[in-house]
Amino acid sequence: MSRFAERKALRGDESALDEAERECFSDAWPGRFFAAEMDAPRRYCQVLTDSGGQLAAYLFCAWQYLDLHVLKVATRPGFRRQGLAQRLMESAEAFVVREGGETITLEVRQSNTGAQALYSNMGYHIVGSRPGYYADGEDGLVMTKMFTDSEALYDEGLR
Repeated sequence: MSRFAERKALRGDESALDEAERECFSDAWPGRFFAAEMDAPRRYCQVLTDSGGQLAAYLFCAWQYLDLHVLKVATRPGFRRQGLAQRLMESAEAFVVREGGETITLEVRQSNTGAQALYSNMGYHIVGSRPGYYADGEDGLVMTKMFTDSEALYDEGLR
């Protein structure tokens, strides 16, 4: 049994999310952004908590037609290297398949080679870049994974 429990992000999680976000990102979302995402339609917002109920990792996504767009995925520093981000991404992938979605898309910092390797190992492909995407001017790489028969056509086109 995993020592982490996954559940939907709930109102009341904002302060823990705000604290975790500041630990994880230099350009952190304020807690009210998380509250707005939880209340918005067509969202997939999950958290992982440890056995004591402490927030360990979180994932916030929004549907854009048939694409589930990852807005935030993060693991608090004290919980890293335990596969929590991958577990949340796999949860999002299962959600996309259940809901009949076609893709998951995300942006990742060009300098974040660890995250890029994780996503690449999970089957995500770099499909573009967003110059100056982050507040500090760093470029973002756009990565996507397909969940339909069109993935076979995409792979054929790469050969």
